[in-house]
Amino acid sequence: MAKLLVIDDERLNRVTLRKMLERAHHEVAEASNGLEGLALARHGNFDLVITDVVMPTMEGIETIQQLKREFPGLPVIAMSGSAPTRT
Repeated sequence: MAKLLVIDDERLNRVTLRKMLERAHHEVAEASNGLEGLALARHGNFDLVITDVVMPTMEGIETIQQLKREFPGLPVIAMSGSAPTRT
C-alpha cells in the first residue's frame, strides 16, 4: 500500500482516480489545486503525487517544480485531459 496525493481541479477526475487507487488498497489524499497540494505534501509524507498540468491558481508545472525543490526524491506523474485555452 502506498500513500498517494492526487491534485486536479476537476472534481470528477480526482474522485475517479481516488476510487481506482483505493480499490488497489492505496491511501489517497486529494487537492483541488497546486497550492492546496503543496500544503498537503508538506504534511503528508506521500509516496507518489499525481497532478494535472492545466489548473487555475497554480499550474501543474509550477506545482511539480516546487515539489521537486522541496521533495527531490518524490515521484510525480503529470497528466492532462485538456489543452490550455487562449483568449
